[in-house]
Amino acid sequence: MTDENRLRPFWRPVLGAIALLCVAFVVFKAARAPSSQEAMLGSLKELGLPELTTAFVLHPDTCSIERSFWKWHVSCEGVPISFYQDRMLCNAGPPRTCTTVPSEERVCVSYYWDIDLNGVPSNPRGDHGRYASVGDGCNPKGSRVAEREAMAKLGITPHRVE
Repeated sequence: MTDENRLRPFWRPVLGAIALLCVAFVVFKAARAPSSQEAMLGSLKELGLPELTTAFVLHPDTCSIERSFWKWHVSCEGVPISFYQDRMLCNAGPPRTCTTVPSEERVCVSYYWDIDLNGVPSNPRGDHGRYASVGDGCNPKGSRVAEREAMAKLGITPHRVE
């Protein structure tokens, strides 16, 4: 028997044990993953998009979240971010002056991202950044006035954008 043939039987159980450990780790990781709601809220916090967070708090159906075994896929279609902003147009001055942008202006964005089993968001398209976004048609859940009233009831202030 050659040296090569004597070593083969030794490696089969070792490789089998390594494969079994890898599978056990993945199953353990998947079992300990946060719930869809926890993953969504954690990823919104990490993304740092206050308007999207406000829209989701007011209307959880703003975004759809689907879980696959390895991660979640999130899409938030046509979010009217201008409803959740106080938009200001500022002149550097001197003196610095700012005026409010008319509230009739609508700015809507669709957002897409993935969330891993640790709750960390990532761009599903592999681009730079943690999410993909595109200007898109609006899909408001209510009027601007109704959204502002709901925000006030929850103590949420609009995000100021200059």
